[in-house]
Amino acid sequence: MTVELDAPMSAIAPGDLSRLRRMKATATGFLATAAVIYGCTFIGSGGGNGLVGFVRAGSEAAMVGGLADWFAVTALFRRPFHLPIPHTAIIPNKKDEIGSKLGAFVTANFLTADLMTRHLAEANIVSKVGRRLREPMYADRLGVEVSHAISVALEEIDPDAVVRLGVELARRDLERRSYAPLLGQLLERLVEGDVQRPLVELITSRAHAYIAANRAELQPMFKEYLEDQHFLLWLAITDKRTDRLIDLALRVLDEMTRDARHPLRRSIDGMLQSLAESLQSDGVAAARLDAIAKQILDNDSYQEPLRHFVRDAVASFRTMLDDEQGALAASVSQFIQGIGQRIENDAAFEAMLEAWLLRITLHAVRDYGDELTTLIRRTVAGWDPTAASRRIEVAVGRDLQFIRINGTVVGALAGLTIHAVTVAV
Repeated sequence: MTVELDAPMSAIAPGDLSRLRRMKATATGFLATAAVIYGCTFIGSGGGNGLVGFVRAGSEAAMVGGLADWFAVTALFRRPFHLPIPHTAIIPNKKDEIGSKLGAFVTANFLTADLMTRHLAEANIVSKVGRRLREPMYADRLGVEVSHAISVALEEIDPDAVVRLGVELARRDLERRSYAPLLGQLLERLVEGDVQRPLVELITSRAHAYIAANRAELQPMFKEYLEDQHFLLWLAITDKRTDRLIDLALRVLDEMTRDARHPLRRSIDGMLQSLAESLQSDGVAAARLDAIAKQILDNDSYQEPLRHFVRDAVASFRTMLDDEQGALAASVSQFIQGIGQRIENDAAFEAMLEAWLLRITLHAVRDYGDELTTLIRRTVAGWDPTAASRRIEVAVGRDLQFIRINGTVVGALAGLTIHAVTVAV
């Protein structure tokens, strides 16, 4: 008695559906054979005595067993003959309850701290991952995927939001502490490392170029300034002397640009060093710097260049990330291989990663294990009852057909046994 799955389902593989149908036909064939044999026992004479009696009893019991098991298997998935028989179509009617119990079963029996701890200890995941990371081909591919993922993430970044967040964090941080000592320490390190030298050279060379290019406009302005300082200068200053002073300034700037040990360069270094010390120890200087910083943070017009910088920096970084043959991709690959080699050679590092993985896993199991129950329940609840029943039937129904076959065979044996006992008595 075969019930066809007449509604197409894209989630069911055609091969699985064909195998289920063949198995149903086989089980039905056993039942039909028993019925044919039973009918044949009434052909001819002899009644139900002798060998015919045994055949009739066996085939009759086989039909009873086959029909009973057909009813039991069918009742799991649908109503036999579409009759409203109680406790049939169990899976469609109990779908949501089955989903809830399945989720709770998985969470309670599989997602436990002891089981996950034992499994992670036996799996040696960190060691296996380390071996893969050492392989250049795998590291290259992983590096490309990581770079692509970062690039996609950066695509969603809003530079304005980043600047607003950074400014807000800096503003709140400035309310609880002074930035002056930190900037003083940074300036002190820069001066000690002579990092300011290129900047001083750039300023002096640009100043020299500007004065030389705008000498005609600067000469009368310079002369007027000197004349305003004192009446004696007004008597002594002339155009020729002003030109000489400008020549002197140009010569000094040129010497400062070319000579790193020029006295004025050393004076500038000393001034910067003194400023660094004042920022770390002078409360007045620190307060002035913090006031300037607060003014910058509170003025939106000062933040516009920062927005452009963030926007350009993100675009530039994404370009490097998307270049699979670029230097950044090679660096990422080497970094990944280095992690793999360290896992292999540094037992303490491997143990640290194992402990970290265990903590993360146990945290996920402890705090989010119930989400799996919810996920299974909601997923099953979202299934159409008929479709869910058919999916499950295709998955396990082939094995259930053996119950029908066994019922037919066992019924026949039981019938023969009972008939034999009856005859003997």
